[in-house]
This record gives sequence, C-alpha cells and structure tokens, in this order.
Amino acid sequence: GDLPKREPQWVKQWQDKQLYKKIRAARHGAKKFVLHDGPPYANGDIHIGHAVNKVLKDMIIKARGLTGLDAVYVPGWDC
Repeated sequence: GDLPKREPQWVKQWQDKQLYKKIRAARHGAKKFVLHDGPPYANGDIHIGHAVNKVLKDMIIKARGLTGLDAVYVPGWDC
C-alpha cells in the first residue's frame, strides 16, 4: 500500500541505478522487435479503450524484452 509515497522512491532508485540504460545495453545486438504506435486519440474523445490499448502495447513490449529481444516502443504523433 501507500503507493503515492512509495512510487517516487522506487523511481529514484531506478534512475540512480540507471536500470533502463543497463537493460538497453544488455539487449544491444539482439534481434529487434519494434512496436510503432499510431497517434493517440485520433478518432474522437479519449475513453477507457485508449487506456486498455496502451496497457496491452506495454505488456507486449515487456514480454518481448523478457524473451531476449531488443524490444522498443516508438510512439507516433499526428503533427
């Protein structure tokens, strides 16, 4: 419990340890898996389906990374 207080401490630890940098370095040279995401909220008002969509894409990237792939998420923007 008490996530609002604990999460900032976790994030600081991850940043101090440079965990993301280490994960990226460990996957260097591995077979790539790239998930290109389209622009957010392109067809109307935001709704719960948008949140589900983002969670599912995050799960896919994390699962592919756990298999040893160099899995990256590339967000798209409608500029």
